[in-house]
Amino acid sequence: MLLTGFDAPILQTMYLDKPLKEHRLLQAIARTNRPYKDVKEAGLIIDYVGILKELTRALEKYTREDVKGVLLPIDELRQDFIRTLDDTLALFEGVPTDKYDRETLLKAFETITVDEKKTKKFEENYRKLRRLFELLGAEPVKLERIEEYRWLTQVFDYYIHWVKQKQYEERKFVQKYFPKTLKYVYKTTEISEIEKQYPVIEFDADYLRNLEEKMRSREEKAANIVFTLNRFVIVERQRNPVYETLTERVERLVERWKQKSKDYEQIYREGVAIIEEMNRLRARQQQLAFSNLQYGILLALEEKFGQDASLVGDVKNLVSELEGKMFRGWQTQTTARKEIERVIRKHLRKYLRERGLTLQELDLLYQKVLEKVKSYG
Repeated sequence: MLLTGFDAPILQTMYLDKPLKEHRLLQAIARTNRPYKDVKEAGLIIDYVGILKELTRALEKYTREDVKGVLLPIDELRQDFIRTLDDTLALFEGVPTDKYDRETLLKAFETITVDEKKTKKFEENYRKLRRLFELLGAEPVKLERIEEYRWLTQVFDYYIHWVKQKQYEERKFVQKYFPKTLKYVYKTTEISEIEKQYPVIEFDADYLRNLEEKMRSREEKAANIVFTLNRFVIVERQRNPVYETLTERVERLVERWKQKSKDYEQIYREGVAIIEEMNRLRARQQQLAFSNLQYGILLALEEKFGQDASLVGDVKNLVSELEGKMFRGWQTQTTARKEIERVIRKHLRKYLRERGLTLQELDLLYQKVLEKVKSYG
């Protein structure tokens, strides 16, 4: 099958126990060498018959530049694993890398989340380490450095749990594509025990109460509230006008978290205030029975004029006329887009007279309302 078009990108290891030459050899190796998602970037060839000389001959017809890096000895992968491991551990200066308690994990978490470059480097390095760990098979270096790799795996697990809330999905991913990491690292007593202590806190109406009850320290509460708000508000802001309204406050909160001498109590109190405002805005949207489009426009108008009952009626009239002119993909249709813009300008123009707006102020308001329509219409 390997020589007749069979293709399985997830296939990683090939055991060669009979001689192959020229294009047949290249075809066979190519089947194993397919990159696959974020899981695999090379194949591993276990050679029982000594085909290296045949591979060299098969590649002679190509230029040196064409075949650069096509074949790497296991020694280079071993050194790459060691370099990447040391480079990743260096991110955690001052953090004990032999402890698995929540206080140590929180300190490690803080260390990599106060700097975006550190965060990106940690994620990239760990995912690379995981691929190399699988690729190195039974190499002794894995046993020599297993405790350090295990600790980094726990930190990564903790990071995924708090920042992305994808621990379950991540574990399914590991089970499917990284069996050695699962067997030798995840199934250790230290990791399984610490995971039992991860409290599951949903971002719902009871979020703050559960946070107070289940989090031990003010540091953990501050971390949870910062990254929960960051995940839901910053990531989802284009889908929800309430989140969009609070974006700047959340961004300032994240910046406070990145300060070396952070005030956990202040961060927590500000986070609570943002959530309370979020709940108030959501409740008002439900009370008005407004869609995201209607509420987004209303919030834009109220940002300029303050709360006024007449604005609610204005929004209903505007959206009623817009809805008859919007359809899937309207933004890509020049005629439809211009008609939407005309309707918005027509409805806002009355504020020149009624509320004394200048032409410049009217134009700024028009741009804000148009953005809401593009986001939620």
